[in-house]
Amino acid sequence: MAKESQAKQVSLTQEVAERIRDAIVQAEFDLGEAIPEDSLAEAMGISRTPVREAMRILQMEGLVEVVPKSGTYVFNPTEEELLELCEFRIALELKASILAMRRAAPETLASLNEALEMMRRAREGNDMRMYSMADMAFHNAFFEHCGNRYLRHAYVTSLARVSALRTHLAVTGEAETDRSFVDHARIAQLFERRDEEPLPEILEEHILRTKTHYLRALANRARAARQNGGRAGRMRRKLGIAG
Repeated sequence: MAKESQAKQVSLTQEVAERIRDAIVQAEFDLGEAIPEDSLAEAMGISRTPVREAMRILQMEGLVEVVPKSGTYVFNPTEEELLELCEFRIALELKASILAMRRAAPETLASLNEALEMMRRAREGNDMRMYSMADMAFHNAFFEHCGNRYLRHAYVTSLARVSALRTHLAVTGEAETDRSFVDHARIAQLFERRDEEPLPEILEEHILRTKTHYLRALANRARAARQNGGRAGRMRRKLGIAG
């Protein structure tokens, strides 16, 4: 009976973590936004215990930051952290993409083309959230088919943060989306031809350009936050307090 109760508690904790993770990745919670545990527990109709345990899981994934005597907040990366994450992506994706081409080119190509079709529909509907999801699926295909569990595990540990940044810091300009789509189409064509030689250069250039866009978006967010009075200013507006 005790084991059954413990299993239910673990399952509930995982469900809570998944819901909060999805909300962060889909930008329902903003970067740096406070996530009060008591409010979450009340909204979900549960005790604070599974919420607290879920927050620990998300903290290990790097999605939330716990500030002693203050509370829990959605992660809000510095420029240095953003640079390091992009460098990490380059190192992993270059290796995983080459292995995927050598070991499972047809299967990888099928996944890439499926993501490309999703990107086409997203562009037609001007749906940037859908485009971000397709972008994530495209890059994840390398790790799904690379045949190396350690590379995949290393990517999965950073996947939530990468996915959240795609959603929160995505550049919505048409020109940027066009360049992104062309990059993805070129990579798929390389898999179709099984031509691995240009792949590292194209992929690295693509991720570095993404890094530049994210840094610009991060700087714009910081500038807007200062102009709006930061976290205290947001709270005053929510409460209808002038000044």
